[in-house]
Amino acid sequence: MMVNPPADVSIDPGRMLDLIGVEGQLLTAATHDVPPDAPVQGASGRTVAETIWFLGGQCEDVLTWMGASEQTAGAWEVPDPVSLREVTARFTARLAELLAEFGTRPPEDACPTWWPEEHAVRFWIRRVLHATTVHRVDVQSAAGVRRTGIDVDVALDGIDEALRLWLGYRLHAVGITSTRPCSVGVSTEDAEWVVCADPTRTVVRRTGAHESVAADALISGDPVLIYLWLWGRLPDREITTAGDQDAIAQLWGLLRLATR
Repeated sequence: MMVNPPADVSIDPGRMLDLIGVEGQLLTAATHDVPPDAPVQGASGRTVAETIWFLGGQCEDVLTWMGASEQTAGAWEVPDPVSLREVTARFTARLAELLAEFGTRPPEDACPTWWPEEHAVRFWIRRVLHATTVHRVDVQSAAGVRRTGIDVDVALDGIDEALRLWLGYRLHAVGITSTRPCSVGVSTEDAEWVVCADPTRTVVRRTGAHESVAADALISGDPVLIYLWLWGRLPDREITTAGDQDAIAQLWGLLRLATR
């Protein structure tokens, strides 16, 4: 069975697959001179070894969702003792398996997912791209190497995924709501979103030009910086904020709960 692509997906699936491979190589390259217990900056709270082990586990999960593996979600705790080489080899092998599986199925091919709006292989290609990109940034930051750039269209798609999938759906799915009503606009030069949260639910929608300025608070700036900020990888000073700062703090906190 084939399904129609969602209107908001703007990156060609073939390019996403290429980018996943590049991100995996960048992550692996950054592990050469870093201790396994080096802490990752930002919201994850993990070490380098834990980050890479976690990402390998995510690859295993996607293979299971796609019916390409019979193993259930594996243990997320890194075995002790373990070398960074072992952890990285596990991730590399799982990612290779996943890319091979993606290569055998059309992006539009029907596939179970956890998001009601899309049940297709393309959902997992997108999810793996952003997971690998964010965790590559984690490893590079812990290793003290310069962060490789992220293309603007990838950042914009990542903002959309973080807001609509994680904040707009996943938060409600795990039974978490905001403590008070508020609205937050997210604005870049190329796209805008408005998040409306209250104690019953959180709704996220793409908006037209300048609609986001009517919200209680506004987050604006470079899409790459907003993308990484939404994932807790950059401090507040990297973005521009205006309006109700408590509303912005609540959005950030809700995202941490949705994505944990």
